[in-house]
Amino acid sequence: MRLRHKSWAEELLANNRNLALNKEDIEQGNLPQFTALEIGSGCGEFLIGKALAHPEINFLGVEINRTAFAIAIKKLLALEKVPNNIHFLNADIALLLPTIKDESLDAIYLNFNDPWPKKKHNKRRLTYPTKLNEYYRILKTGGTLFYKSDNDVYYEESKEYFTEFQKFDAEFIDNYEQTDVDDVQSEYEQKFRAIGKSIHRIIATKGDKHE
Repeated sequence: MRLRHKSWAEELLANNRNLALNKEDIEQGNLPQFTALEIGSGCGEFLIGKALAHPEINFLGVEINRTAFAIAIKKLLALEKVPNNIHFLNADIALLLPTIKDESLDAIYLNFNDPWPKKKHNKRRLTYPTKLNEYYRILKTGGTLFYKSDNDVYYEESKEYFTEFQKFDAEFIDNYEQTDVDDVQSEYEQKFRAIGKSIHRIIATKGDKHE
């Protein structure tokens, strides 16, 4: 979904640098501590919901789209009390991943990311095996990667990636109905469910086996 530029965005982001992080914070080592990461956090609905439900967990949402990032910060500021356990980062995830320590995260969330349907672009997918290897590295033993998509082809090919990767204990849920009481719907999931689209889910846990 393409978002139009918001005239208020840059001023809002400049005035809230404590919440609105950027690639300079990665380079300077200024990121806050976090143990749960959403890659492609969009307009923030999912991660804000998780942060409010779990004040004991520190969350970081990474979003490359500047407008979506600004909308997430605006939503955060609109809360009666801004939680201190959530931050958003406007940067390419490729800049962040190498800086994350081994076995430091409890959870990674991939919600309705770009399916990159063209074969020549498949390596850009967030479930591509090279990225699964990075997620495996940074997750603690027992840590979990949660994936959702409405795109049937992307989901089926992601299942193949996880199966070929072998290191995760992966559960594949076709036509996922929200039975997990701890789950939160992103703005995209809400829209897709409203028009009757099927949602698919992968829950991949890092077990005790290490290479």
